[in-house]
Amino acid sequence: MFVLLPDSHLPAYVDAWLDDVAPRYHPLLARRLGVAPVFNHVLPGWLRWDVVLGGPAQLNDLDADRIHELVNRDGVRPAPLTRLGPDPTTVLAMTEEFLRVLGLLPVVVGRGELVTATSGAIMLRQMLTTLLRHRVEGPRMSGALHLRRVLPEHEMAVLAALPPVYADEGAVVAAHLSAAALFLPVARELLGPDHPDDLETACWDHLARHLGVERPV
Repeated sequence: MFVLLPDSHLPAYVDAWLDDVAPRYHPLLARRLGVAPVFNHVLPGWLRWDVVLGGPAQLNDLDADRIHELVNRDGVRPAPLTRLGPDPTTVLAMTEEFLRVLGLLPVVVGRGELVTATSGAIMLRQMLTTLLRHRVEGPRMSGALHLRRVLPEHEMAVLAALPPVYADEGAVVAAHLSAAALFLPVARELLGPDHPDDLETACWDHLARHLGVERPV
């Protein structure tokens, strides 16, 4: 739910939410996510209620074609949403982080930290999913619980077919490499000449030297 407020009222309303507004609905859980005016609630019957408080500028971040108005006394509507393509700066940051985590694989495997290695594999899969969503939606990505609405069926099938992640050396290596085989071609497609080729080459050389892993063609 998005609650629109005048900019002048927004700070006070945000400050009052947890102590004054939310208790009226008898939540079993009520919390603010970081510093943003975003609140999570669980109400009786396990009704999930997520609320974003914002002013007119934040309203225009919403897609008018995807919202359902509950109350609109002033007739204010979001401006037409301009579809933005993938942001190269964001894609580059994701790619560099992906390669950094991938390059940690010899460390965790060498130390026998296979539980930690499973966490790394899951991080790579999350980054892969985020990159695929970003390619479709750009910076204004929808909620993570609407993945099937965003990604085409063939990409959903590929994600579903990724090998299982568990604390076994062969399994964690396969999980890392399968994510890389999908992530890096998309990153190269989106970044073109700005793709960090030197970093990727050094990462594969590192994996080959310590794990005998060959760079995929």
